[in-house]
Amino acid sequence: MNIDEIFDNTSFTIDREAHIVLNYEICTGCDNRGCVNSCPARCYTWSQEEQKMTFVHDGCLECGTCYVVCHKNAFTRWRYPRGGFGVAYRMT
Repeated sequence: MNIDEIFDNTSFTIDREAHIVLNYEICTGCDNRGCVNSCPARCYTWSQEEQKMTFVHDGCLECGTCYVVCHKNAFTRWRYPRGGFGVAYRMT
């Protein structure tokens, strides 16, 4: 199974309160942007033209990759979603 097939077997219960919050000023000063390149759900987008990071938590797979690769510690909050919210994997 590849990453694209995971989305076929996944559902999300979206919480209005984001479980991941970034300090976008820190992201602007980042020279690496590992989160953009490593997030399997493609939740992070860097606009070179606007010099702006965008993050959308709705499709987050909760894998923690972004937290591990961020060498600038740009997260003001990284936690799993509140109970009843987030990703649900259906592998059938």
